[in-house]
Order: sequence, then structure tokens, then C-alpha cells
Amino acid sequence: MTNDENDKNDKDEKIGFLQRRWVLPAALGAAVLVGGVVGAGVFLLAGSPSHEDRSAAHRAAKPRPAAPAKVDCHVRKCIALTFDDGPVTGTAKLLDILKAHGAHATFFVLGQQVANNQDILKREATEGHQIGNHTFDHAKLTGAPKAKVEDELIRTQEAILQATGTTPTVMRPTYGYSDKQLNGIAKEMGLAQILWTVDTLDWKDRNTALVTKRVLAGAKPGHIVIMHDIRPTSVAAMPGILDALTKQGYAFVTVSELYGGTLVPGDRYPPFLGSPTAGPAPPM
Repeated sequence: MTNDENDKNDKDEKIGFLQRRWVLPAALGAAVLVGGVVGAGVFLLAGSPSHEDRSAAHRAAKPRPAAPAKVDCHVRKCIALTFDDGPVTGTAKLLDILKAHGAHATFFVLGQQVANNQDILKREATEGHQIGNHTFDHAKLTGAPKAKVEDELIRTQEAILQATGTTPTVMRPTYGYSDKQLNGIAKEMGLAQILWTVDTLDWKDRNTALVTKRVLAGAKPGHIVIMHDIRPTSVAAMPGILDALTKQGYAFVTVSELYGGTLVPGDRYPPFLGSPTAGPAPPM
């Protein structure tokens, strides 16, 4: 056997080893698994990848385009219910409630919650809900070093990919805070930033009746409601909220459906908190 043939066999063996160990989703145009990254046709063969390697792979990735909206929100009264900080065990009950009402929602998950709740996350995806990135451990992103911001988002993308086989195209900045650096990183990673227009304050007031009152008082077509599936009081509010808004003719859609599947990576929706029609965000 010639040296060229030996070299070819060695290369084929290494590639085959990587392909057996790694997920290769068309959605990314890259492969991500704890312990390594394959991106843009470059195979990283030595040890664990550096932060720079992982970041470069995600910048080179090609996220899957949003699926066509199932509901035309130009015609229907649409509202987007969103839930932060899960998944947790109680999220399963929330999924039962949403399924019973034929409602879809968007879940902005923490990467650290995924490992112990993979079945719940898979169920969210299977039942037509949208999954978004909410950082790995709820770190504040504004003012943080670039490497820290990228790590928070990349680790969560990787965790969600491992659990569901797909990566999010939306993220929710912690505390609703964003800046130029985060705008740029989100754009590079193919993530639109999703804020909200109705704040239930359910993290503060863990009161089912109060959460219900705030949602119903703030609900308007095109609005985005923020809640937390880690709060049992909010889960308990959902049957009443869904019943009341259904009677008013609302369709419960994901955030991508709300905007017709045309979210632009890096942009904020709505441009800033509290107004779905406020126009461009003020200069940062």
C-alpha cells in the first residue's frame, strides 16, 4: 500500500469517527456536540474545541429558515404566549393545558435546565411549540465580555440541539436588556431577539388571579406575553387565560408565526419593551 493510500485511509477513519460521534444537522450546516464542533467543512481533530473554534462554527452555521406560518396573523387576532426559564417538571402540565386548547407557545429555555428535562424539551418541539435561547444560566449579557456572551448562547444552542436535533432561531435577552455587542453576536448566530409587550410580573407576584388579570387586561392583537413556566401559579392561570382569550377570538401562535416567519437575526421584536408599534429602536 502506498503512502498516499495510507494517508487517505487515516483521513477516512478520522472522518468516520467524527461522523459516528457527532450530530450533523442540515439546519446548522455544522455539527455540534459536547466535546467538539464541526463547522463549514472544517474538522477539528484534536481534543476539546476552543471558545474561538466553537464561536466561529456557530457564526458559519446556516440556521434552518422559519417554517411557514400556520396562521395568517394579518387576518386572525393573534397573540404570542411566551414562557421563560424552563424546562422544569411542571412544564409537562403546561403542555397538557396548551394541547387541550390547541394553543402554541414559545419557550425560552435555560441551557442548564435541559439535561434533566430533555423529554419535556423534545415534547415542546414535537407538539409544535417554538424553542428559544435564554442563555445557559440566566447571566446578564449587557456589559459582559464578548466571550462570556457567546459562551452563554453557544452552550444553550448546543444543549437544545442535542435534545431536539434543531437549533433555535430566536433568543430572549435576560431582563430584556440588549446592547450593540449583543445585537452583533445575535446577528452572527442567526438569532432574532424577542422582547415582550405584556409583562405579567409573575416572577414577583406569584398569584394566579393577578397573572390572569394582567394578561387579559394587556391582550391585544400582535402582543407578546411574558410568563415563566417555572411558576406553578402561572401554569395554574393558563386554563382561564386560554378560555377567555379564545372567546375573544384569539389564535395562540409562536413568535415566528406572529411575525409571519420573517424575523431578522439580530433585530429586536418589538423594537423595545412595551410597544409593538413603536418603530425603530432608539440609538444605543
